[in-house]
Amino acid sequence: MEASVAQMGQKRNRKGAAKNLETSVTSSGESEHEAHILTERERRKKMRTMFTNLHALLPQLPAKADKSTIVDEAIKYVRTLEETLQTLEKQRQEKLQGATFADSSEPSVITVQTEAVESREAFLAIQGPSKNYPRATKMPHMLPVSLTPACFQTWFSPNVVMNMCGDDAQISVCSVKKPGLLTSIVYILQKHKLDVVSAHISSDQFRSIYMIHAHAGGACGQYPEALSVEDTFKLAAGEMNLWLLSC
Repeated sequence: MEASVAQMGQKRNRKGAAKNLETSVTSSGESEHEAHILTERERRKKMRTMFTNLHALLPQLPAKADKSTIVDEAIKYVRTLEETLQTLEKQRQEKLQGATFADSSEPSVITVQTEAVESREAFLAIQGPSKNYPRATKMPHMLPVSLTPACFQTWFSPNVVMNMCGDDAQISVCSVKKPGLLTSIVYILQKHKLDVVSAHISSDQFRSIYMIHAHAGGACGQYPEALSVEDTFKLAAGEMNLWLLSC
């Protein structure tokens, strides 16, 4: 009798343990399923945010554009900017090569002018001072300076608008909030030897607006025949816009 009761107790314990194990497995499966649902929900939310930000960078699109249209337009615009950048870089290299050739031919011209001045001074020294020929004094040799026309020009893209006048430009950048945007803008300007005269920043919870006054005073004076001030500003603005679209 006691043996029978003991066997029944063991069977009940086995059934209870099996039931507890089944409950534990079921709870574990439900937890994994809930975690998967939360992960998928966060992924979709992140994708919606990314498409919204990309749509904001392409204001020419309608407000209810689908995702495929947004991606196609972004790809086309990036390719257009890349072609523009390649064209400007090619023009820059051609002008730099022309400047190098002109620079190599300048010493012979200066030598001829120097010899002419020295010959004139020697002639005046022999003749002596007179009221008609005052004694000549050595003048510093001046190289021609390229003058930039003082006219306003405007270059714009969906996120960057630039007004140029001579060696100065007012650059406006509007973008959703991006970490490191101001640092990248300053880096691009310094890369092209453009000085930041002043900068004004306005921002709210969603976007930032940068108003920058830049001055071209670096490489332009060193290589007058190289890339023009206008092309330098356009190249810098194009790189800013390309950086905004690629982030």
